[in-house]
Amino acid sequence: MTDLLHKTVVLACPPARAFMLFTEQISEWWPPERRHTGDPHSQLQMVESGRFWERSAEGREVELGRVRLWDPPERLVLDWYPGTDAEHPTEVEIHFVAEGEATRVTVLHRPTPVSAALWSSRAPRYDASWALVLAALEHASAGLP
Repeated sequence: MTDLLHKTVVLACPPARAFMLFTEQISEWWPPERRHTGDPHSQLQMVESGRFWERSAEGREVELGRVRLWDPPERLVLDWYPGTDAEHPTEVEIHFVAEGEATRVTVLHRPTPVSAALWSSRAPRYDASWALVLAALEHASAGLP
């Protein structure tokens, strides 16, 4: 597997709406099987000031990453902790590009220098996970204005 995962999906909504769906409404569509608290109804939160986490109904929190760049409606860059940890994050860069009335969402997931040694063992799971996540995002965008 290469040192870059590249996944894309086209959403039936404009970029500003796609960005909002991905960031502010992430709990509404993120796949239950890709939640990290053990609670399929947990709340995921992502804030421009930097924090990205999940909270179960019982209050257990898991840090999922850190927002490094919040540039609506075009781009989001995250330090990504799932599969590693805060000391060995990977990087996820998400682009939101208009295609007529729709938006192409592109996810670029790559190792950082501190996670490079872990990448080859984690990349197949990231690849499968992003396929599930983007399918859920596409489904959530159906019928949005």
